[in-house]
Amino acid sequence: MKLDSRAAAILDRAYADRSPGREDCAYLLSFDENSAEAYMMRSVASHIVRSGNDNSGIILGQIGLETAPCPGNCGFCSFGRDHTAFQKKRIDDEEFVTKLTEFCKDDDLYGIYLMSMHEYDPEFLLEKARVAKKLIKGSTQLLSNVGDTDADMFKEMKKAGITGVYHVCRIGEGDVTALNPETRMKTMQNALDAGLQIFSCLEPIGPEHSIDQLVDNMFIGIDQGCTQHAAMRRAPVPGTPLAKYGQISNLRLGQIVAVVALATFTMPSMTYMGVHEPTEIGYVSGANVVTAETGANPRDHVADTSDNRGMDMAACRKMLFDCGFKYIRRGNEDKIILDERYIEEHG
Repeated sequence: MKLDSRAAAILDRAYADRSPGREDCAYLLSFDENSAEAYMMRSVASHIVRSGNDNSGIILGQIGLETAPCPGNCGFCSFGRDHTAFQKKRIDDEEFVTKLTEFCKDDDLYGIYLMSMHEYDPEFLLEKARVAKKLIKGSTQLLSNVGDTDADMFKEMKKAGITGVYHVCRIGEGDVTALNPETRMKTMQNALDAGLQIFSCLEPIGPEHSIDQLVDNMFIGIDQGCTQHAAMRRAPVPGTPLAKYGQISNLRLGQIVAVVALATFTMPSMTYMGVHEPTEIGYVSGANVVTAETGANPRDHVADTSDNRGMDMAACRKMLFDCGFKYIRRGNEDKIILDERYIEEHG
C-alpha cells in the first residue's frame, strides 16, 4: 500500500515540527474518513501530541449555572428562544457547592468551567466565581464559559480568580445564529486583552459543512493564539432547527481532531487538544482533554446533563485510561499516574 504522496509529505513535515497551513489542512480533510490517509493522520497526530506531553491527558469540568430562553437563538442549541423548552432558572447555592465539591475533591480536575447563558448577570457569575475560588483547595483552575463580554468584565473575572475563557465564533455564526461573528471574535480579543487564556473550538460540525468552512473556523482559534483547541460535532438536539441534518460520524470527527491537532501542536501557547463529545476515536486522533459536565448543557434537552449526555469524573478517568494515557495532569501540571489502582480507588 502506498499513501498519497502529498498527504505523506504533510505528515512527514509534522514530525519535523512543521504544522500544516490552511491549504494543507484542507487537503487532509478532503480524504474519506475510511481512507488509509485518514487512518494515518489520526495515528500521526495522536503520536505527536502524546510524545510532546509524556502521554498525559486532562479532565475539565463544567457546571451549568442557569437556563433561560436565549436571544442568540442558535439553530443547534437547546436554549434557543424560538425552540427551547427551558424556562429561566438558576442553580441554588447548596447545589452549586455540592457539585463543585464533588468535581474537585480528588484534585485531579485540571479546570472547572462556570457556564452561563449568552445574556448573563455579571454579579451572579462573579459571586459564584468567588465562592468557587474559596472552595477549591487544590490546583484546579477556574474558567468561564459565557456570552459576549467586554474587557472590563473579563478583568473582573480575572480578579475573582478566573484564568481562562471558552469562547468561539461558531460555523455559520450570524446565519444559523442571531449573533454577530465580529462581536464573537472581539470578545475573544477582549479576554486576551484582560490577561485571560482562550479555549477555542471548531464547532459545531455538521454533515453539510464544507471543507473551506471547517478550515476557516479552525484558524480563528489558531490566529487568536488559543491555549486549547478542540473539535466538536453537532448533536442533533430534538426540537432544534439543525437537527434535521443529522451528525457526522465519530470516525470523521477523529479525522478533524487530527487535522486541528496537527495544525496547532507547534503553537507556543497551545497545551491541550479537546474533542466533544468524548469519544475513544478522538483520543487516538490527537485529543487529550475529556470533559465532565453537570447542570444545563446546550447539547442536551434535559435540565441536568449528568442524567443524560454528560460524563462524571469516574467515567472521564476511565475513558483516558482505556485510551492508553499514562498520566492525568493537575491544574498546576503535576502528573498523577493513571493505572488500574487509581481507577479503582477513584471509581
